[in-house]
Amino acid sequence: MSSADKRDDPLVREAVRLLNAEYETSKDFNESFESDEPIRIGRLEFPKSRALFWLDRDAYYEAREEWRDGSLQEQHEQCIKLLRDHGLETPFTELLAAVERGRLVPFVGAGMSKPMGMPLWGEALTELLGRLPGADAAAISALIDAGQFLAAAQALVEYDAVQTTNFIRTKYRVQKMKLGGPMVLLPRIAKGCVITTNFDDAIELTYRGVDVEFSAYMHGTQEHNFFPRLVRGDRCLLKLHGDADNPATHILTKAQYDSGYGNPFDFHRPLPKALRQVFVSQSLLFLGCSLEQDWTLELFERAKHADEYAIPNHYAILPAPDNAQAKQQKATRLLRLNIQPLWYPADQHDFIDRYLQLIVDVAERRISYNG
Repeated sequence: MSSADKRDDPLVREAVRLLNAEYETSKDFNESFESDEPIRIGRLEFPKSRALFWLDRDAYYEAREEWRDGSLQEQHEQCIKLLRDHGLETPFTELLAAVERGRLVPFVGAGMSKPMGMPLWGEALTELLGRLPGADAAAISALIDAGQFLAAAQALVEYDAVQTTNFIRTKYRVQKMKLGGPMVLLPRIAKGCVITTNFDDAIELTYRGVDVEFSAYMHGTQEHNFFPRLVRGDRCLLKLHGDADNPATHILTKAQYDSGYGNPFDFHRPLPKALRQVFVSQSLLFLGCSLEQDWTLELFERAKHADEYAIPNHYAILPAPDNAQAKQQKATRLLRLNIQPLWYPADQHDFIDRYLQLIVDVAERRISYNG
């Protein structure tokens, strides 16, 4: 077959088309690889990357991988330096191992839904208070400012339960959310259970965006196939406060908490049982949570003291307190529960995204991390 015949052969033309398309997918690398002078063959000139691609494809792939590794290393340099400065290389390596084993369970707070248009809990309570002019604004505002959101919600429900329930149902609607922020990275590192304190549908929206549905769920105390799927490691969703669309699932007031969790905690009830099961068997990664002393930590503390299990390591991506002593005290409180804080500078919440992207790139073998 002559050269002209080969060029006209449909299979050859299709192969050339596919190879050209593959070459174009690496546009960033190709542009970085070019030198000032193109490759000259006789009267013909070719960009350096294109010449290498067609003349020695193995060498092209090797150069591209080296470039990608260097580019990603540069992209993650700040995050890696932060881990090194805080002495967190070993815990982070252990976190990566939990991801590789499929044992990581995200524990998602309101800070993760914020980039998707949802309010933080304090912001939502303050907005609701503004809609209830007859409520004791001074007292409830003081509770919100002190971070006592449960007590503030209790006061609002006692003043007007109908308006409070309607506010939650309408405020946390999926129609108001836009897909984005660090939440979109969760399906790439979490293959089983996801836990959230949020009412909204941000997690469902995120997973649906990559054609993944949860096979089981627990909304407040209402469940659907949850425990058998949790034990099997299937994808399941635990919404601790319930779902916005279903007021019957809401756990908002102290009476609802006592009913859902027991007072003291009753690990025969579904919610405490589910949380203890995850706490003693998998590795939690707290995201968008402040992890101040609250009922969640109290429950884990009770579970740790009550059980004879070896508690696995857990992790929390958190802003570092400005005060060194406060940071030390918070770290000590969390480490007692096997929760390793991974600090980032206060008010630089983009580091949540950076940490997660680093985890994803290591898990998907685009970059190596040796601590």
